Amino acid sequence: MDVINRTLAWDAKYSVQVKELDDQHKQFLAIINDLIETAGTKPTKEHIKAIIKSLKEYADYHCAIEEKYFKEFNYENAKAHIAEHKAFGDKISELNTKDADDYFSLAFDVIDFLEDWWINHILVTDQAYVKCFKAHGLK
Repeated sequence: MDVINRTLAWDAKYSVQVKELDDQHKQFLAIINDLIETAGTKPTKEHIKAIIKSLKEYADYHCAIEEKYFKEFNYENAKAHIAEHKAFGDKISELNTKDADDYFSLAFDVIDFLEDWWINHILVTDQAYVKCFKAHGLK
C-alpha cells in the first residue's frame, strides 16, 4: 500500500481497466483517506459515524454496479465475489454499531480493516473480473 502523509495513494496496479469502476475505486479511496485524516484530529463520535455511513453507502452503490455487470456478462466468479461484498457490508455495519467510548480507536479499527480489505479485494478479487469485463467491451 502506498502511503503518502499517512493517506493512501492510488496506484496503477489497482486499476481494473474500466474507467467507471476505477473512478469509483478512487472515490472509495478518498472516503478512506477522509477517515484517516479525521482520525488524526481527535474526532467526535458523530463525525466518525458519518464517515463510516458514507463509506457503507458508497460501497453499496459501487458493489451494485459491479454486480449488475456480473449478471449482464454471466461472470463465472460472481457468487464468491458477491459474498465478499456482503461480508464487507456486514463488517462495516458491525463496526458502525460498535458502542465505543474512544472513537479515535474505532476509527483506526475501521482503517485497519479497510487497508487489509482493499489489498485483497482490489488487487485479487476485482482483478479476476478484468478479462471478462474487457471481453464484453467495458473500457
